[in-house]
Amino acid sequence: MTSDPFDRLIARLSAVNERIRQLEDVDTPTAMAKGYSASGATLAEVTADLAAAEKHRDRLQAQLDRWHDHN
Repeated sequence: MTSDPFDRLIARLSAVNERIRQLEDVDTPTAMAKGYSASGATLAEVTADLAAAEKHRDRLQAQLDRWHDHN
């Protein structure tokens, strides 16, 4: 892992975006069809995880925007 704060921020944002993709493309449809996701989470739990991940993404994006504004 790099020590550059910008690179770390980008890596964290990428990981959160991948988590959101997984929740939207795999876990939500699976939970809707079966009543639970591959990890055993209910649709309500998947929905809550998705909302939390989206909030996290928004916070990271705001940090990135501030970083760009100052550099």
